[in-house]
Amino acid sequence: MTILSAQATPQTTNSSSWADIQGLQLSLPAKSTASKTALVILNVPMPYATGNNFPGGNFGIEVNGNVVASGGFTYNEQQPPSTGRVPVTVVAAVQLGATPSTVEGVWSGVRNSTVHIDSYAALVATF
Repeated sequence: MTILSAQATPQTTNSSSWADIQGLQLSLPAKSTASKTALVILNVPMPYATGNNFPGGNFGIEVNGNVVASGGFTYNEQQPPSTGRVPVTVVAAVQLGATPSTVEGVWSGVRNSTVHIDSYAALVATF
């Protein structure tokens, strides 16, 4: 079994469409007789969002430019008095292809929110 991992540094996004989470990119090998599938995990344990319209964030796993799994959060109040941390973990089984694949963590804001990562975040693959 092989394990690959990448970690993110503190960053924000206010993109309304999928944007790369800087630092969260891996290269998966081509399939082999021993490995046909990779388990990919995006773990963002302490993100938060700011905004004034039920702020939130979307997170996804992108393989060769296509989002294959996603999750996210929104707050229950239109203008939250404080920004609680909302853990997000996204998991996907990714079929290895005939050539190596690029896997990235991606994210976006919900309803013009700014999403923040100011602590640990990781993208991990095992195959």
